[in-house]
Amino acid sequence: MLESLNLETRNVSRTALLGRDYRGVNFEVMYAEGDQVQAGAVLLRDVRRRDIRICAPRAGKIERIVRGPLRRLVAVQIEMDDDLGSVSHENPSNQDRGTLRRFLLETGVWSSLRTRPFDNIPHPDAEPGAIFITALDNAPMAPEPRPIIDACLDEFRAAIALLSAISAAPLYVCHAPGHALTFTESADIHCVPFSGGYSAGLPGTHIHALCPIGFDGGEVWHLGYQDVIALGHLLLHGAPWLQRVISLGGNAVTNPRSLLLPVGASIDEVLLGELSDSRSAILAGSPIYGRRLAASERFLGARQRQISALEGAAVDAGDAASSNAPLIPSEQLERVAPPGIYAVPLMRALQLGDVERARQLGALELDEEDLAPLSHACVSGSDYGSLLRRVLEQLEGAH
Repeated sequence: MLESLNLETRNVSRTALLGRDYRGVNFEVMYAEGDQVQAGAVLLRDVRRRDIRICAPRAGKIERIVRGPLRRLVAVQIEMDDDLGSVSHENPSNQDRGTLRRFLLETGVWSSLRTRPFDNIPHPDAEPGAIFITALDNAPMAPEPRPIIDACLDEFRAAIALLSAISAAPLYVCHAPGHALTFTESADIHCVPFSGGYSAGLPGTHIHALCPIGFDGGEVWHLGYQDVIALGHLLLHGAPWLQRVISLGGNAVTNPRSLLLPVGASIDEVLLGELSDSRSAILAGSPIYGRRLAASERFLGARQRQISALEGAAVDAGDAASSNAPLIPSEQLERVAPPGIYAVPLMRALQLGDVERARQLGALELDEEDLAPLSHACVSGSDYGSLLRRVLEQLEGAH
């Protein structure tokens, strides 16, 4: 499918699903340690919303189920064995909305959808105000989406056709200028170009521009371009797409480049022989805006597009959510803030935990990645993504 891109394929022996990738899910693990599982088999289920299923990223033996405080699921680790094969699926027999939603739920693809606000998996019966497909990525050193989408255009189009039919809401394909995308004639599919810096590739920017939320109790859904391709692969080939294109970068990486990796791949295995400093800090995301990974979570996340490794001295020892240092307004903060957001007032509201003020300033349209540039640029040392999540959790509790 991606042969024309000549990407290097990296094999690993271990893969995993990470609990942190699925907010609001009370997990029921369907297999025990030592069990064998096929790729695409239902591995996790939401106890409260039993139709929501999360499938095994690759075939193999359940090597370890890692739990944290209060039995919180950290990871389900799999020792890979592709000889066990993958679950096959037939295309939906009908194209009515209920049948298509059941297909997404049964295959686990529904768990790839995310809501704004709150960044949850949508309820199976919910109706969004709009669906957003993120078909561009302006994060520093991220894989370039255009050649990947173009190499998988049949899969991409098949998935867009299905996603446009699961609700009455408009579907927006947000893409880079000059990357023309065409789809089967439909009044509900809109291709919208976005240009600019890092924030131009974020769902929060697209939502603010095309379907603002936050005051009427509504929600929108969004999905990344590689998850769209994975759905299209399932539709056209009857089996899950078992790989993702991931960039490898950072000042501790000797040969930065994009790789074709197994879904959920062990990051420690991917980095073998790649680092100039064995004490490097490992991040999910770009070298500038990445989030440090704990040792038990060093596997590719469900929506992760980058692995970064930085020499130890290049990363602060802590990732404090707040700091006693003052917030000093600057032009830089205004430049890197998401469009339509008043940076300093929002940052102050988040530092103070002023939930209502943060909501009035657009917090419900955002998630952690939207505020990463502000955390990076602010001299206070505050992690505004973590502060935002605290506010969102309070708003969600009152929702």
